[in-house]
Amino acid sequence: MDNGWGGGMVRDFMGGVGMRRLVVGLSVVAVLGAGACQQAEVPADAPVTADASAPQPGQTMAETFGNCEWGEVTGSGLSIWSYACGPEAGNVRLVADDSLPGFAVESPGDGEAMRRPAIMIFKKAADASVESIVEAVRAKSPGPHSATCTLQPVTFEGAVPGSFGFEPTGAAKAAWDAFASGDGEAAPVDPPCGDLGPQMAGDRSFRVVEGDPTTVVFIEYGSEIQIFDPATLRPAT
Repeated sequence: MDNGWGGGMVRDFMGGVGMRRLVVGLSVVAVLGAGACQQAEVPADAPVTADASAPQPGQTMAETFGNCEWGEVTGSGLSIWSYACGPEAGNVRLVADDSLPGFAVESPGDGEAMRRPAIMIFKKAADASVESIVEAVRAKSPGPHSATCTLQPVTFEGAVPGSFGFEPTGAAKAAWDAFASGDGEAAPVDPPCGDLGPQMAGDRSFRVVEGDPTTVVFIEYGSEIQIFDPATLRPAT
C-alpha cells in the first residue's frame, strides 16, 4: 500500500540517515585517534626523574630537595645516589674526589668551589675485620687521643646496621662523655679522636660496603639531612 512517501524516497531517506551516522562516527574516531597519537607537552622546567627501577629517595629527602635532581654518582669503584641542586637551590652537589679517596659535597666558595669530605674509603683484606683499618684511620684523623681510639659498634638515627664509630677509650672516654653530656662541672675537652671521631654535633660512622668485603667507608652524616643517601652505596657496575 502506498503511504505517499514512495519506496524510492524511503530508501533515499534511510540511506541518507545511515550515511550521516557513518560520517559522524568516522569523524569521532578521527578526533579520538588524533588525541591518542598526540604526545602531551612536557614543560621545559619539569624535573628529570630517575628510572623507576633505580633507588628512590625517601619522602623526607624528596620534600627537602624538591628543586634538585636525583641521580647516580660514581667514583673510586663505588656508586651512590644523591641530589644535585642548581643555583636556585644553593648549587650543592655530591662529587667523586680521588684525593680522599671517596666523595665530597661541593658548594660555592669565595671565588672557587669548596669541598667537604662526605665519604672516605679504606681498604682491607676480604676476611679481615673492620678493626684492621684502625691504624689507617688514626693516620687520617689525628686528635689528642687518636692513638688509643678504637672502632666500636655504634647506633644512631639513620645509621646503617653494622656501623662502627672511631671512639675514645679509658680516661679520654670518661672526660669526653662528661663534657658531651652537658655536665656544667665537666672540664671542656677537644674531640679526642680527631675529625673522624665523635664531635659535639652531628653523626659519623664506618661500615663495610655491601657487596665488597674489601672496602670500608667512613660516612659523615652531619647534623642535618644530607643530599646523598648512604643506604644506596654499592660497588659500581
